[in-house]
Amino acid sequence: MDKINIELERNLDDKQWFAAEDIHPILLYFVNSDLEAEYHQQPDPLFKYYVACAAMIYLTMLLVQLFFMPRSVAFFVSYGAIALLFLLLLLLSWADTIWMTKIHSKGLSSVITDGPWLRLLIAIVTMSVVAAAAIITVVDCGELDAHLPVTNFSKFAVISDVISDEAFLVGSNATTALLPAGDTVSVCINDCYSLPYYLYCCLLALVACSVFLQVHFLLKFIIMLLVLILYNVTFLVLQLELFQQQPTSRSLLNEMSLPVQSAIYLAFFFITLHVIDRKVEYTSRLDFLWKTKFKSEREEVETMGGVNKILLENILPAHVALHFLSSNRRLDELYHQRYKSASVLFASIPNFFKEFYMQNDITRDGLECLRVLNEIIYDFDKLLLKPKFCVVEKIKTIGSTYMAASGLVPGQENSQQDSQHHVFVLLEFALSMISVLNQFNKESFNDFKLRMGMSHGEIIAGVVGAQKPQYDIWGNTVNLASRMDSHGIVGRIQVTEDTATVLTNHNFECVCRGPIAVKGRGNLITYFVKTSMDYGDLSTTKL
Repeated sequence: MDKINIELERNLDDKQWFAAEDIHPILLYFVNSDLEAEYHQQPDPLFKYYVACAAMIYLTMLLVQLFFMPRSVAFFVSYGAIALLFLLLLLLSWADTIWMTKIHSKGLSSVITDGPWLRLLIAIVTMSVVAAAAIITVVDCGELDAHLPVTNFSKFAVISDVISDEAFLVGSNATTALLPAGDTVSVCINDCYSLPYYLYCCLLALVACSVFLQVHFLLKFIIMLLVLILYNVTFLVLQLELFQQQPTSRSLLNEMSLPVQSAIYLAFFFITLHVIDRKVEYTSRLDFLWKTKFKSEREEVETMGGVNKILLENILPAHVALHFLSSNRRLDELYHQRYKSASVLFASIPNFFKEFYMQNDITRDGLECLRVLNEIIYDFDKLLLKPKFCVVEKIKTIGSTYMAASGLVPGQENSQQDSQHHVFVLLEFALSMISVLNQFNKESFNDFKLRMGMSHGEIIAGVVGAQKPQYDIWGNTVNLASRMDSHGIVGRIQVTEDTATVLTNHNFECVCRGPIAVKGRGNLITYFVKTSMDYGDLSTTKL
């Protein structure tokens, strides 16, 4: 997030004003039309504050008009109607905030917040009424012109001097002067001397047009330009004679009349607000662009993280995958776990490579044979998805030999609690493998048979390798299970004496095979687990 903020500040530099290639440098719209539509469709939770700011500006204009400018019926009617309009807009915009704890109203403000076209309509109406309120009482000044009978024309200067001296004394009666009898002169009384206050209201109206930050700066530019033209036409054309009678204020532009000065002030203020609006528009769009890109990159990172997790869980047990995905692990740390009791199974298909596998044109150099082996292994792997085999972990396949283990549960290492349950689960898994292979033989008209070996005891589990990590298990228990398979008989599950004792104590029937020579271990007494799927009978002793 800090990187995004730094990049955002860098792009806001004057040298980076038009640096973002995704934003048009002049019109400030997104080159990507979908991104532009998404930008306009986003909610504006601050819209109610824009309406409140416009209402505050209108209230300021109302106070100026009320205390310093002519008041008439038109003034009270127009400003009263606009006040009611603002009251309605404020109630609608702030409805959820005001009444949420009372009636839990939902949708009054959210309709405005989430509706871009409705927000735009309200913004345009608000700008228009505020702009009109600034000069709506100008017409009243013309009606207040007085034709005063005077007796001494030579003292016209008195009128000019008095008006000049009382230029900013609103409400004073400084229009009494004598002219030749019967002569009259049209003079605007001091109560109508209000051009500076009209100018202030016009400037406030332009500010009100600029407070709606989410309205496009070009639209605000057009509206403010129309308002500026309206004000200049009013001051320089429609009411020029009226305002030219106003005395000139002391300023650097003494040579110009007040209407011209006002037009210049309005023009400079208009340009200033446009530059600010453009800067705000650019900042808002750049902020939206970076947030969108950050969101997209974050989703990509999360997706890649999910894919990596799935891939790791396919080659590593789930708890081991979580260890390697952890951010606080040491890169050079060797992962290993020691288990006091775990079960190991080796299940091989001896006749697959001896009888079935061939490399010729019919089998496409053995590819079709490997396809059959893949289907068999795939069926074995599907057994692991069953909840009852959740403690069984596939270790690896070696040729046509399938290696699995149970009891490799984190938190149960160095613990003897329920240490024999994994033996029964792995035996049931072995019986399910036999059933799956028998079903496969029926469907494919093959005669594959499993030869299995089991053992249980202490083992060490860990991950070796850096580029292609491999989860594996080591120990005498693993070696014994491998020997039980390699020295076993096809169609039988051969187990060690200790494993047979555990199974017999839990109502499994085991048949003693007798002592066999095991490489590296000498002669060992082994047993076959008796099942309903055994092939043939063996003259052995029951345990």
